[in-house]
Amino acid sequence: MIALLIVLGFAPAAKSEILDNPLGITFHSEDRSVSFTSKFPGGRMNECVQIADDDFAVTIQPESDPINDSAWYAFRVNSTEERTISVRLKYVGGSHRYDPKISRDGKNWESAEHLMADRHPAGTEVRLKIPVDGKPLWVAGQELLSSGTVAKWTSDLSQQPHVKRSVIGKSVQGRPLYRLDITETDHPDFVFIIARQHPPEVSGAIGMMHFVDALTSDNELATSFRKRYCAVVVPTVNPDGVALGNWRCNANGVDLNRDWMHFTQPETRALRNEMLKCRNAADQKLCLFMDFHSTYDDVFYTPPRDADLYPAGFTDNWLSAIQKRFPNYHVNGDDNHHAHRSTSKAWVADTLGVTAITYEFGDETDRETIRRVASGSAEEMMKLLLALPEPDSQMAAAQVSIQR
Repeated sequence: MIALLIVLGFAPAAKSEILDNPLGITFHSEDRSVSFTSKFPGGRMNECVQIADDDFAVTIQPESDPINDSAWYAFRVNSTEERTISVRLKYVGGSHRYDPKISRDGKNWESAEHLMADRHPAGTEVRLKIPVDGKPLWVAGQELLSSGTVAKWTSDLSQQPHVKRSVIGKSVQGRPLYRLDITETDHPDFVFIIARQHPPEVSGAIGMMHFVDALTSDNELATSFRKRYCAVVVPTVNPDGVALGNWRCNANGVDLNRDWMHFTQPETRALRNEMLKCRNAADQKLCLFMDFHSTYDDVFYTPPRDADLYPAGFTDNWLSAIQKRFPNYHVNGDDNHHAHRSTSKAWVADTLGVTAITYEFGDETDRETIRRVASGSAEEMMKLLLALPEPDSQMAAAQVSIQR
């Protein structure tokens, strides 16, 4: 069973921040005893038809074609009486990736692989046997982690004195792109963290939130880190795609993680501008970039080993530290993934000369494992960055302070 989001500390969004999905649809059975809807943030159901009394077919289509095959679905089903219905998920332009998760309230979720009754060999259709009753039941490929929920998390963090929230721009449809600055110094070096370029990649977003929570802790390590560094966090790069239930793209049908050499979209342009500010801030510098995603298994996509990047040797040292900390967890590194494509990792490494890592959590990785590993990897990152030689200006300032 998947750990509940409320247990992990991710409170639901305030009602004022929840907007209906304008692309969502609602369907009623012939006798109106069963209804389906995707009219909520993250909903995805392109068509629903009734085949027989308790037999329904739901069509799932992507926002553009061709597209990376990350077929996302999310709908809510209601029944006036207790029964078991058959729901055929029919994929157009993709195949089944995410086994179902279910929720009674849209907030607390559990795995529901047992609902899978049949699957086409090519994955283009699966059949779910879903027990329903008089209460609504949410069915989705992953937990629904809306932009509103993440915005509520950022707002709560910003109540801490060392966390500041701002807006760096707007998405295609005008949703805010929130930025967190986590620091306790006026002259920091920077670590830049982003997530949710791809809407369905929920496990990566959960990992990012636990990673960032570790940076805001009141322990000695995190406090020391904040007195030297600023962690800049943009937790939802693609809020339109998240709200619309997109498989991959933003509201313009563009895969944002293939736009990092072209910068045709407002979301990627806003991120680029913020990173350039960090790099060019007086005698301060950008030291590290992390982009959180999800894929089939946990993996760290890193720069090529022979890349001349700052900080030298960080990747090998960090992955080794994580493996030592979690000996029963397999640290899987790949230094040759999309090295020359228009991804955030490639652009930061090639253009800014900074170590850039795409941090991926598996779709079905146990959520408690995500919490432990994400928090621990954040602490190992802080240790390594604190061990770097301090800039001369900071050392001089420290010496003056001691003399006084």
